[in-house]
Amino acid sequence: MSTNVYAAIEIGTARTVLAVGEAGEGGRLRVFGHAEIPSTGVRKSQILDINQATQSIRSVLRGIQEKQRKAGNVLNVSNAFLVVSGQHIKVDRFQGQVSVTGSKVSGEDINDATRAAHSMALGRDRELLDIVDQGFEIDSLGGIVQPKGMSGRVLKLNTLQIHADANRINDARTAAGEAHLEIIDPLFAATCAGDAVLSSADRRDGALVIDLGAGSTGFAAYTGGYLAQAGVIGVGGDHVTNDIAYAFQTTQAQAEELKVREASAVIGGGDRSERVKIPGSSPLMESRTVSRRALDTVVDARLRELMQILRRKLEDEELLHLMHAGAFITGGGAALRGIDALIQRELGMPVRPGAPIQVDGLEQETRPESFASAAGALLYAHRNCEDRSIFRTIFGGLLK
Repeated sequence: MSTNVYAAIEIGTARTVLAVGEAGEGGRLRVFGHAEIPSTGVRKSQILDINQATQSIRSVLRGIQEKQRKAGNVLNVSNAFLVVSGQHIKVDRFQGQVSVTGSKVSGEDINDATRAAHSMALGRDRELLDIVDQGFEIDSLGGIVQPKGMSGRVLKLNTLQIHADANRINDARTAAGEAHLEIIDPLFAATCAGDAVLSSADRRDGALVIDLGAGSTGFAAYTGGYLAQAGVIGVGGDHVTNDIAYAFQTTQAQAEELKVREASAVIGGGDRSERVKIPGSSPLMESRTVSRRALDTVVDARLRELMQILRRKLEDEELLHLMHAGAFITGGGAALRGIDALIQRELGMPVRPGAPIQVDGLEQETRPESFASAAGALLYAHRNCEDRSIFRTIFGGLLK
């Protein structure tokens, strides 16, 4: 029986997800349980009602415990890593530098440069999610992976510092705590997804992870084997739903159903004169129809705007032309019809669904890319926290 078992929770705008995993054969992580329910009390990736969010967490905990009970196991999830998304997440570049003590870089010089690069001061209202080392520089020479033994006067280490609104993280801790779930550490959703879906070759060749959520869209761009840039754009699937509701004078529920069931991210497929039914908001109300082309036009416009913002961000960093492995779509928005074609059209790169390849256990899922961030958080725990017991089995053969 493995003792290295981990849990991750994502309290998103549209759904709350809990996933659990363990060290499997060959040391790979195996996701052996997951549950999801629609979120309540959350808007634009931020908790607005602690009580409702707590109820969502309790429900997803019960859901996974019930699944394990049916399998003959009893499980008490005591703590989890928190997957964080939302426009409150920011990414800053920071460089640490030290003078080389001798004629050549020593191990102590490298340690000093690393400490300096990891010492960026954050405001009291910010909480660090991750520090990503991007490579060393010696004097004017950059792109160095291992500087030990090289000659020079000044050693520098470039980093990306990813941080979030501390109050928003504390709200999630409070909601989870009310459900008797301790939050271990918060992690950025987009880079978690990247850990789960990219191979080392993808990172080396250049890959873009686009994590399409309901409240916002996160992205992580990799090149040369490391994270080159990341961030969040405050446009997500809910904005598309709102546009449909406004354009066709429907309820939010009707608009969401239209988006999921009928809409496409690109215009022009099928019969231009075809109309789709808007179900009545109650059994007593008659249904009506709208033009499929008009529906797709609304969806295309919003998502085209989103991709144009992302394109500008990549162009500003001179990264767009370096994404040779293409874009990988994760999150709930990856299920939208035509989203791959739209991204390929707007960013000019190949696109594929971001199914987790670095973990096992999600192969039978219809949309494994929607669990990429949670899977990546479990992978982080597996690689970095093997000495920490994330939750306890009470009795039974949980990890058969």
